[in-house]
Amino acid sequence: MAAWIGLIAPKPQGLKTLKGRLVRAGFEVRILSAGDLAAAASDSEGDCLLLLADLSALKDPAGWIHELRGGAAQNFPPMLLLMEGPQVGRWEPGKGIEDFLVLPGQPGELEARLRLVMGRLNHAPPGTVIRIGELEIDPDRFEVRLAGAPLELTFKEFELVKFLATRPDRVFTRDQLLNQVWGYDFIGGTRTVDVHIRRLRAKLGPRQASLIETVRNVGYKFSGTP
Repeated sequence: MAAWIGLIAPKPQGLKTLKGRLVRAGFEVRILSAGDLAAAASDSEGDCLLLLADLSALKDPAGWIHELRGGAAQNFPPMLLLMEGPQVGRWEPGKGIEDFLVLPGQPGELEARLRLVMGRLNHAPPGTVIRIGELEIDPDRFEVRLAGAPLELTFKEFELVKFLATRPDRVFTRDQLLNQVWGYDFIGGTRTVDVHIRRLRAKLGPRQASLIETVRNVGYKFSGTP
């Protein structure tokens, strides 16, 4: 299941700046109006929407959320709220609200919180084994099997192949893979991604190596057909 962020605010000033910041960090972002929410929540493409709501201009954030949720009660998406310090005492936790951040926050904190929430949204249900041809990925056991035989992968190799396999045919840049698999605070460069891809292909073997495709001048994608 792919995940993207919908930006929404009672007063939309500054959303374009926030969108640019998140896009540069590797997130897929769309700016929504309140009227767009119901349609976005039931997106026919099956994307998992995380709603990032900027409540910094509101005196009554809980009331605004209640009103917003009323228009999409059946499919209200998980939310991460941005608010100013005085608003925290008026925040009412409830269904669909995953986390909040008190503005301005520490550098990188927003991106880190978004990755944590999106990781939970994209996590396969307990007991789910991802199967692509002869390849099996068991997230609960941290195991990968090829034609029934276990593959000896490092933790990051496992996280990388799991990330790509759960988003088949989606192209990711090296920077996006670094952000999503290694984290925003990773010091190394994009060559790290190339090295791990090369090792993964070698362990998959010549028949299955083509599952991980190189998209020239862009990055990599996982193909469901070897």
